[in-house]
Amino acid sequence: MNTKYVTALLTLTAAILTSASAATLGLNNSTAGSLADGWGSGDITNVTGSPFGGWSVSNSDGSAGFFIGDSKSLNGGAGGDVNVSGSSFGIYGNNGDRADAILTLDSPLIVGQALSFDIAVNFRDGAKGVDIRDGSDAAIFNFNVGSAGSGDDYIVNFVTTGGGSTGNDYDSNSVFNITLAQTSAGGGNWTIARFGGVTDSDSGTYTGVVNSLKLYNMSGTGGDENNLYANNFTVVPEPSTAGLLGLCAGTLILRRRRE
Repeated sequence: MNTKYVTALLTLTAAILTSASAATLGLNNSTAGSLADGWGSGDITNVTGSPFGGWSVSNSDGSAGFFIGDSKSLNGGAGGDVNVSGSSFGIYGNNGDRADAILTLDSPLIVGQALSFDIAVNFRDGAKGVDIRDGSDAAIFNFNVGSAGSGDDYIVNFVTTGGGSTGNDYDSNSVFNITLAQTSAGGGNWTIARFGGVTDSDSGTYTGVVNSLKLYNMSGTGGDENNLYANNFTVVPEPSTAGLLGLCAGTLILRRRRE
């Protein structure tokens, strides 16, 4: 391949990489140094890479808020364990109040990338859970734990397939690993794996592109058992540059044969 084609290959590769701007790979958890004085808006909690921007947190009144704590306190030291070095992100929302915590990717997922994280819960008073949102902040996936509007249940909403109850069997140390994998420019697959005293796995598809997540807790009746804990927010690998280079090379070879 002569210089003209090498230059063209590099130019085309750069254009493809730019147009397919991927979310940065990495890990975000409760051990970040920025949390030394507590958890609040603006805190950047990436510990590997820079997959997310700073947190945006808000609460409606004094009966809702945010903290860094031990998820096992959900059940007197025996609750669901999503801790890293003994701590997790905690949210409470009681007596009609609500707390929201938003974490936005540095760039939306592209095909071949996935967002994964863990949550732990105990009581199902009120409503607590997570929205996964697109670039317009519309929910494309929701996992809700609670009694508000659904009875005491664990419900998936706003998805294309697989929505509804994931099974309402109660356990005081429930942990859920949630993963959304972008399989096309228009959607992907979601999975929820449940651990603790009850084990289960559920899956389906969603429509849209993953851009941010919003944790929430509202209208509980108080006590550690009504908190929501979350941790281990991860963006897993993007498609290989080698694959893109192969596509570019094939395109140039075909063009050369036509000249």
